[in-house]
Amino acid sequence: MQARTALALLFVTLAPISCKKTLGSGFEGEITMHMARAGAPEEDMVVKAKGDKMRIDTGGNYLLYDPATNKMTMVSPAQKSVMDLDFSKPGAPQANTSSDTATIDKSGKHETIAGIDCESWTAHDPSGKKSEVCIAQGIAYFDMGSMKGGGGSLGKELREKKLFPLRSVEYDASGKEISRMQVTKVEKKSLDDSDFAVPKDYAKAAM
Repeated sequence: MQARTALALLFVTLAPISCKKTLGSGFEGEITMHMARAGAPEEDMVVKAKGDKMRIDTGGNYLLYDPATNKMTMVSPAQKSVMDLDFSKPGAPQANTSSDTATIDKSGKHETIAGIDCESWTAHDPSGKKSEVCIAQGIAYFDMGSMKGGGGSLGKELREKKLFPLRSVEYDASGKEISRMQVTKVEKKSLDDSDFAVPKDYAKAAM
C-alpha cells in the first residue's frame, strides 16, 4: 500500500532553448528520480517514456498513463492485478498547488540537472502553499486537473508543450518543505511497446 501511495503522489507532483541540451521533442527512454516526502521513507523511481505514454516503476509495482485516453492504471505483477485510479474521489492524493488557481513565476533562470537544461518556475497557491520546479522540455506532462475535468491554462500549456519537472520541491503554507523530487539520471534508449501495455491476463482490483 505504501508503494502504491508513493506512485500516486509522484504523479501528483508531476504538477509543473537554443545551444542547451534538452530532452528533445520526442524523448524515449528512462528517467531515474529520487523521492523524499515527510513521514515516508526515501526511494528511487524510474519513469519510462515513449511518445506520449508514461510508466513509473517502484517497489515492484508500476503505473501506466496514456494521455490519449486520459487514463491511469496501477499494475501489480506480484498479485497479477491491475487497478484503475480515480483522482476525483474523496481521499485521493491531491496536488500541492493547483494549475487551476496557482500563480506561476517563470524566472527565466536555467540550470542543468542530470545533464539536462531546465528553467526554474515557482507556483504560488492562494492557500499559501507553493511548489518550486525546474522545467525541461520533451516529455508529456501528467496533469491532475485534466483527469478531473479541469486543468486550467497552465495545465494546458504543460501538456501541449510537453514540459516535465526535473526537480520539484513542495512547501506547506508555513513555508515548511513537505516533499522533494529530483531526477538523478536520464538515459535515452529504445523501449518496447509492451512496457506500456496493461497485461490482459491480470485480474481487475478495486481501489
